[in-house]
Amino acid sequence: MPDKFPYAIPRTYTPKAALITDYPNDVTGCKNIVIVHASMQGNSAEPLLGAISEEKKLDGYKLRGLATVVPDTVTDDELNHLYAAGVRGARLHRMAWEAKSRPSSEPLIKEVDALAKRLSQDSRHEWIVDVFCDFRTWVDLAPTVRAYPKIKFVADHFGGTFPGEEKLEEFGKFLDLVKEKRLWVKLSGFERLYNGIPEGIDSLTPLAKAIIEAGPTQIIFGSDWPHTQLGKGRTGMTEKQRLETVEGFREVPNAAHIQKLREWITDDTTWQKFWVENPSLLFA
Repeated sequence: MPDKFPYAIPRTYTPKAALITDYPNDVTGCKNIVIVHASMQGNSAEPLLGAISEEKKLDGYKLRGLATVVPDTVTDDELNHLYAAGVRGARLHRMAWEAKSRPSSEPLIKEVDALAKRLSQDSRHEWIVDVFCDFRTWVDLAPTVRAYPKIKFVADHFGGTFPGEEKLEEFGKFLDLVKEKRLWVKLSGFERLYNGIPEGIDSLTPLAKAIIEAGPTQIIFGSDWPHTQLGKGRTGMTEKQRLETVEGFREVPNAAHIQKLREWITDDTTWQKFWVENPSLLFA
């Protein structure tokens, strides 16, 4: 709702508006939805809270949120207000899809530690810390993850693992966090990961099955809707162009992705956990 909550300046891109009433629940069948605070909305939680407040207008929907939280400045009263409104955690986005190399983990480790420390000081609520980063960065984050047992850590988009990288030694260490039930993994962003690979979504099969086997109670679905552009088209754009160029959304085969998930998750009990029990526990 950029007309009501203007996008932040500066920002890396300008997507067109996406309303919760446009969510394609005819594909997923989901009416329990988690809305993630988008980077171009800045640090204020007001756009997110505005979207969550639409719940009362939607028949049978339950909305939750992941916000941007600044640990150095957020107060106990603000945390209580966020939780009461439906926010269940904070999200950090620290990975560029088009990046050619992985940045140092040190800045993110400090960010996650500060955020987890601040949220764990809230004795009234259990909080989520959701991070989109490379799976090797999660390995570097392992001591931090283990240091805050009260915090529920979530790894976005298959833990930032691309097809073929599941063969690396570090991936096994990433899975250790899942097996220990210290890390949840969002199975999402499918086409972002297999983009440009001839095998398509099938290239994700070994990766997906390894995560599912490691943590049937630690996996959740993410639609990644609305499907913003991959970012490569913004290369070379000036700051002015990023502000003025309104990007449309991509067409993504969501139904095919869900069908593939069913092929990967053959056990009915795990399928029930994936869609119902796991997210209910995580976003209670």
